[in-house]
Amino acid sequence: MSGVNRDQHEPWATRDRVFEELRYFHERGCRAVGFLGGEPTVYPHIIESVGFARELGYTRISICSNGTRLRDAVFCRRLVEAGLTRATLSVHSRHPEIEDRLATRVPGNLARKIAGLRNLIALRGEGYLRDGVSLNPVLFRRNLSDVEEYVSYFGGLGVDDIRFNYIWPEGDVHSDPAWVPSLREAMPSIVRLMLINERKLKKRLTFGGVPKCALRLAGVSGRLLSYLAAKYLDECGFDPANDVSIATREAEDCDRFVWQEVKRDRLKVQAASCGDCTERRRCEGVWRSYAQLYGLAELQPL
Repeated sequence: MSGVNRDQHEPWATRDRVFEELRYFHERGCRAVGFLGGEPTVYPHIIESVGFARELGYTRISICSNGTRLRDAVFCRRLVEAGLTRATLSVHSRHPEIEDRLATRVPGNLARKIAGLRNLIALRGEGYLRDGVSLNPVLFRRNLSDVEEYVSYFGGLGVDDIRFNYIWPEGDVHSDPAWVPSLREAMPSIVRLMLINERKLKKRLTFGGVPKCALRLAGVSGRLLSYLAAKYLDECGFDPANDVSIATREAEDCDRFVWQEVKRDRLKVQAASCGDCTERRRCEGVWRSYAQLYGLAELQPL
């Protein structure tokens, strides 16, 4: 996920280690589990792990994937029939010159992802995947102007749930304005999509990494700001606490943490003026690396 090559010193966890983590959280009351990475579909024991989660009693079993391997209809069906109830695919553009050349750097991969998406939607039509099929694109400078067409195109394929995540300036794109637009630049496109969705598209859209006060940067004020923020931006309201386990080969090396706490305490930052904001307890601010690039003047208390 971070772009750092860890394969040499963090090999795959064994099947038994993953099973151990599933038992650990199930015993503590968890009933929803998500597999992500990295790319979980290439994990050698992913089908067995999904099946074991179902056997334990997890009722919501999801996967976050780039979708490439799901183009294999046999593998896709086996994974879903093992107990998968939700699938989220990371597809960042409907254009190969953006998705293949910039985002994934794998020629022809957009077509593979769309084939995987079609397989999932077909299985949903058979009664599987009761918790849905969604897309999880990253918003960056090159795809901002195409967000309405993105929603229309993939909506035509049967997708009605899309979570746009504002780009996190890390790895290869750290402090790179060619990839990372400022909120002031991006918010007109984001707000326009919200309003078009209200009038025409009617999809379930949410936006991660966008503080509520940023709506003002697009001229939104008053009751409209409150309505749009509650429906599209209330990240703390949408997301329950996520207990994360990075399952290593040895149990004593396992890294467990709560994702929201890590974001709040280490990865994100608020402006000094945010202390006066009525939303301060339900807002994470912006990525620290974003603040290093553009500062915090865009954040104004509500």
